[in-house]
Amino acid sequence: MEILLTSDPNLIKGPDGAPDKAWISVKNIIPYTILFENDTTATAPVQYLRISSPLEPKQDAATLELGDVGFNNFSFEIPKGNSFYYQRLDARDSTGLFIDMTAGYDIVTNNIFWEFQAIDPITLLPPEDPLAGFVFVQDTLNPEYGHGFVNFTIKPRQDAQTLDTIGARAFIVFDQNDTIPTNIHKNTIDAVAPVSQINTITSISTNPITLSWTGADDANGSGIDYYTVYVSTDQLNYNVLFPQIRRTDTTFSLPPGLNYCFFVLATDRAGNTELLRQGVTQCSSIGNALPVTLLYFNGSNEGKNNLLKWATASEQNSKEFRLERSLNGTDFSQIAVLPAAGNSVSEKRYQYTDQRIDRLNSRVMFYRLKQVDIDERSKYSNIVRLNYNKDGNSPTIVYPNPTKGVINILVGDLSVIGKEAIISDMNGRVLKKVIITAANQHIDLSTYPNGLYLIRLSNDEVLKVVKQQ
Repeated sequence: MEILLTSDPNLIKGPDGAPDKAWISVKNIIPYTILFENDTTATAPVQYLRISSPLEPKQDAATLELGDVGFNNFSFEIPKGNSFYYQRLDARDSTGLFIDMTAGYDIVTNNIFWEFQAIDPITLLPPEDPLAGFVFVQDTLNPEYGHGFVNFTIKPRQDAQTLDTIGARAFIVFDQNDTIPTNIHKNTIDAVAPVSQINTITSISTNPITLSWTGADDANGSGIDYYTVYVSTDQLNYNVLFPQIRRTDTTFSLPPGLNYCFFVLATDRAGNTELLRQGVTQCSSIGNALPVTLLYFNGSNEGKNNLLKWATASEQNSKEFRLERSLNGTDFSQIAVLPAAGNSVSEKRYQYTDQRIDRLNSRVMFYRLKQVDIDERSKYSNIVRLNYNKDGNSPTIVYPNPTKGVINILVGDLSVIGKEAIISDMNGRVLKKVIITAANQHIDLSTYPNGLYLIRLSNDEVLKVVKQQ
C-alpha cells in the first residue's frame, strides 16, 4: 500500500542588518518571512498546515502586525494593522477548495501562529480525498508549485539595551507529519542614537562658508554612519542642506544677503537618528550685493522689545531703509523708516527698537528690510524671525521643511505637550488631529498630496509645512 506523505523544508528570513553584528535599531519595525515547501519527495498536497513562531524575549507582542500569505502562485492580502485574522479563502479556481485561515498571537502558548485548513466546498468539511490539498507537490513544469510563505512584522521591546540580541524562529507542520524547526534568525540591537554638535561659527561670514562638527555613538553601539546638515533662513523651518555626509566638515556657498542657521544630526549604522535639542543651532549672516552691500540683518528679543540691527560695507545712491513687520511671515507692514548714508565706502551700522511687542498678542514676529535707492529702486533683505518669550519658552522648530512625508516638531512651549494639535489645509479644512506627546514630536504627512499645510498648536502657534516629493 502506498503511503501518501508531504515534505517540508523550512526557512525564516529577517533583516540583514548592518555589519558586523547584523545591527538593527530598537525603533525598527522588523519584517520576517517564513518560507515553506512541499518538495519533490512528497507524494501528496497539503491539507492542513500550522506555522508557529515563539515570541522571543526582546520582541514586543503589542506591535505584531500580520502580513500577506501565499502558496503555489497565489497570494492573499491581510489588511494592514491586524494582529489577529480569520478568513475563508476562496481557492476553488486553482485548488477546488476553500482554505480556512486563522492567524494571530496566542497569549497562552506565547506563539505567533498561522493555521490553514482545506475545506471541501460541497461538504464544508476537511476533504476526504487524500490527493486534495492546497500546497501542491513541487513540479518542475510549474516552478511555483509547492512553495509558500507568511509574513509578519514586529518591533523590539523598548526596554531593550544595546548589544541585546533579538531572534526569530518558526516551526512548521504539514498534516500529521513531525514538526520541523527552521533556522534561527538573529539581529543585534542598537538602542541609543548618536549625539553630534556643530562647531561655533562667526555671526558674520562671506562665501565660501565652512561648517565643522563633532559626533559620537554610544560606547557599545554600531558607530556613526553619516551626518545630515540642516539650514534655515527664518530659524523656524529647517530644510536638508546636505543629506548624507560621512566626514565632519564641509565648505560651500549660499546666496548672500541672508541670515542662515544650521544644525547637524547624526545617524548610526543601525538607523538610529538623533533628535534635535534646543540651543544647538549656529547662525551666520552672509554679506550680499543688494543696492547696497549689506553685511548682515539680524535681531534679538529683549523682554517687551525687539532690537533689530544691520550694517552695510558700502552704499551708493542709497536713500533709506524701510523696516517691515509681520505676525504670520506672509503679510508685512511698514513700522519704521531710517535714512541711509547715501554714498559710503566704509562700514555703517544701524539699529531700531520695536517697542512694546507684548501689545501685539503674538508669540512670534517676522522682520525684513526694504532698501530703497534715490531713484526708488528697491530690494528686500532676508527675513528675521524673533520670538516673544513672555514665558521663557524657546522657539518651535520644524524639520525637515519642506518634507517628503514625516516632519519633526521641536516644541518650544512645553505646555503644548499632552494637548491636541490640529492639521489643516490652506482652505482651513481640518485633516487630522494629533496629541503632542513629546518635546520632539513626529507627524506623518506622507498620505497627503503635495501642498502647504498648517499645524496649530494648543498655544495658538501656527506652523506652516510644505509637503513635496
